[in-house]
Amino acid sequence: MGLQFPEKPHYQKVKQFQGSSAFAKRSQWTIDQLRQVNGIDPNRDCAEFDLMFDNAFDQWIAGSAGEKCTFIQILHHTCQRYSSARKPEFINCQSKLLGEDQAVDSVFFRCKVFMNRKRKELLAHHSHLLRQGNSILHSAADSVTSAVQKASQALNERGERLGRAEERTADMMNSAEQFAVTAHKLSFSYKIRHLCYTVLLCHLKWDANCFICEAIHCSTDVLSDT
Repeated sequence: MGLQFPEKPHYQKVKQFQGSSAFAKRSQWTIDQLRQVNGIDPNRDCAEFDLMFDNAFDQWIAGSAGEKCTFIQILHHTCQRYSSARKPEFINCQSKLLGEDQAVDSVFFRCKVFMNRKRKELLAHHSHLLRQGNSILHSAADSVTSAVQKASQALNERGERLGRAEERTADMMNSAEQFAVTAHKLSFSYKIRHLCYTVLLCHLKWDANCFICEAIHCSTDVLSDT
């Protein structure tokens, strides 16, 4: 709960949800709607107190007994200064908190101490969230770096495989060219041999024909002599 002044003082109820550093506004009352402040027990330090308004009743537990005392002091001083003729009733509150002779500076000094402590708590919470955020960012950066390294390694391995494939392709092309040259030489040699064989065969046929002709001629001469 907080107090706002000096133009139109009112009470504002806020709540801080878990995991959030911001406060959400829940309810609001003017200072003239406050009817009673109950400190529960004036003989012991406790953090509980009640606030009664025209149409509402709230039970509260402060962070500590010291915070409760500071709040009641500030609330009493504000009501004495800004409330209308009908001022709220303060019951079961320690008399030292309601002393008329207490200096206003002391009240606001306590308020300043309280607010400074709350500010430090908020700063510490923000620092914690910032450290968590930095940790998450570092973790994400490490994950991205690892993914990039893996991708780079995969590309390098792929490049090596492509290089080896290109080398094998070049070797196969060279082998194919050598095979073509050898096949051409063999084909040419076969053609030469075939030609030589054909010439030899023709020559043999010519000799055989000549021999047959001579034999026929001799036989004719023998028959004619007879």
